[in-house]
Amino acid sequence: MTVQPEPIYEWDVAQIGDEAPAYVYEVTRENIADYCRAVRYENPIYTSDGAARQAGLPGTIAPPTMMYTYAPQRRSAVIEAQGYIAPEQSQSNPRSTPFVSTKVHFQGSYVQPGDTITSITRVSEKSERRGNKFLTFHVSATNQHNESVVEYDYVCLWEYAGTKSGD
Repeated sequence: MTVQPEPIYEWDVAQIGDEAPAYVYEVTRENIADYCRAVRYENPIYTSDGAARQAGLPGTIAPPTMMYTYAPQRRSAVIEAQGYIAPEQSQSNPRSTPFVSTKVHFQGSYVQPGDTITSITRVSEKSERRGNKFLTFHVSATNQHNESVVEYDYVCLWEYAGTKSGD
């Protein structure tokens, strides 16, 4: 019996433009409140329309860091959509592809209860520095009015200098 090689999303396989299916998230007062409890945010602009309006906002808003909930990074979905597994999932030769950095750009539209956020994650860049190879995943999210709410890049060290898959 011949063992088939694992379809690992290696540096040479990754293509700029590889993309995951859209992710849709319904924002509710309850999931904003749950998020705030989980991260111990006590600012009432996240849970009280009155407090939010008093602060000059249109009403309750989602905390900025909740973007990782309503527009998650989803690199595994990008990889799966291409028919591969992440290097960490390899049974024969697993390896880490650690997070390196993120750069966030909020777009000026508040995320509020009742919003439907749709996000797309795609590979936006492949780069090399000092022999290390990096993949950048770009996440862009819009609300139900097609207004951009957030965009961010998530960079991973995909291959260390001096190593190749199978080494």
